[in-house]
Amino acid sequence: MSRFALFALVLAALSPLSSATAQPAAAAEPERPVVAPYAHLGWRVMGLGDHVSHGPAFELGIILKDHLKLGIGGFSRPGPMNPRTFRIDLPEGQSYRGQDSLELRSDGAVVGLLVAPRVRLPGRASRVTLEAPLLVGFGGFGFYLTGDDRRTPDGRRVSEWEDELLDGRDASAGIALDAGVRVAIDLHEEWLRLTAGLHYTTVVGYDAFVRDSYDGFSGSLGLEIGGR
Repeated sequence: MSRFALFALVLAALSPLSSATAQPAAAAEPERPVVAPYAHLGWRVMGLGDHVSHGPAFELGIILKDHLKLGIGGFSRPGPMNPRTFRIDLPEGQSYRGQDSLELRSDGAVVGLLVAPRVRLPGRASRVTLEAPLLVGFGGFGFYLTGDDRRTPDGRRVSEWEDELLDGRDASAGIALDAGVRVAIDLHEEWLRLTAGLHYTTVVGYDAFVRDSYDGFSGSLGLEIGGR
């Protein structure tokens, strides 16, 4: 066999090996859907009404092109989950079951429409998304007698006594605004995310007997699914 023929045979043998070891071209980033549904369940620790409390939160909506959330959302402050009370002194000459001061529990909720611009960080930080959620809706918070004080001295309904003792302002409600900043971290292929945020809530025109404001900051933790 001539040297040329032998060289050609070696090249032919190495060609498949060269093709097999060639580096593949970088895969193109998958195109994100224009509209994708998502759901968010979380928990808030709130400083509303000068009290530290906690309660569940939710969101349900769509993500547009990975850049904007639209939907509904809300959070609540359940009374049974927050046993710490608000102490009030009754007006001079007024008493309830021989007491001139009362310990009241509080509960309430906010629900409304949600819009949240979002930006995904570039490069190695692409698993992290920054969001600015804004909730506009309706909120209300009230105060109520608790424990043995719910047994009224004359058999009337406790709500009648609460209304009388608190000058008809045992609760207040109005337009609610909740604005915040939030970080979301992808846990699995961008459809499961862990979130943490800081929010500020105000109820416009709030005026109850116990508090003339229920505004305050809150922190949130949550899990979110969907978006792909």
